Amino acid sequence: MKTLTYINGQFLEEPQISALDLSVLRGYGVMDYTRTYGGVPFRLRAHLERFVRSAELMGLEVPESIERMEAIVLELIKRGGFEESGVKVVLTGGGSEDQLMPTGTPLFFAVVYSHVPFPKRYYEEGADLVTFQYQRHLPLAKSTQYGPTIVALKKSQALDVLFYDEQGWIRETGTANFFAVKGGKILTPEKGILEGITRDVVMELCDVEVREIHLQEMEEFEGAFLTSSNKEVMPVRSI
Repeated sequence: MKTLTYINGQFLEEPQISALDLSVLRGYGVMDYTRTYGGVPFRLRAHLERFVRSAELMGLEVPESIERMEAIVLELIKRGGFEESGVKVVLTGGGSEDQLMPTGTPLFFAVVYSHVPFPKRYYEEGADLVTFQYQRHLPLAKSTQYGPTIVALKKSQALDVLFYDEQGWIRETGTANFFAVKGGKILTPEKGILEGITRDVVMELCDVEVREIHLQEMEEFEGAFLTSSNKEVMPVRSI
C-alpha cells in the first residue's frame, strides 16, 4: 500500500521508527483516524482535539499544536494526491532506558494513504459481529492497543467484535461505536466507550437515548448499526 508520512519534519514514503519505541515494545501510544470527502478531511479539528485528549489520558504530550497538525495533514493530503485519503495521526511513547518507563521524547507522525471503502454488501446486507468479554482501560483514549480485537476476529468470520463487560453490559466494537434499535428508539451505550466523532453526528441528527444496554436485550433488538469514520453508518446483520 502506497503511503506518505510526515515524521521528524520530513515527508517520507518509507519512514522508520526505533524497534525500542514503547509503542512497539509495550503498545504505549495513541492515534486517531479520519478520511476525506472530496479531498476535505471529515471533522479534522474534532479528531485532532480527541487525539490530544487521548494523549493526556495516557500521560503523553503532543509536541505539535492542533493548528500545526491541521497544516501537516492538509499538506499530506495535497502531496499524496489520492482520489480520497485515509489519514492517521499517531503519537508513540518514545524511547525507554529500561524498556518500560518512557525516558525519550514522544514521537509524532501523520500518515496518508488511498481510502478504500468497505464493499457495498456491508451496507446493503449488514455486517456480522462476534461478542467478546473485554472492557478497555481508559476507554476515552484511542490507544494503539488493538490486541483483543485482533484475537477475537482471528477466531471468527465476523467483520467486527462487540465488547461487553463482566456484568454483560454492551460497550462498543473493536473499531466502532454501537447503536441498537428497540421499541422504535435508537439506543447507544452511555459509558465505557470511546466518544466517536461519527457517533456525535448521529446524535446531532437523530433522537438517541443514551443508556446502558445489556446483552440480554439483544433478542428484543429491531435493528443495530455501527458508526465510525471508516465504516460511516453501517447496519448490523447478526450478532
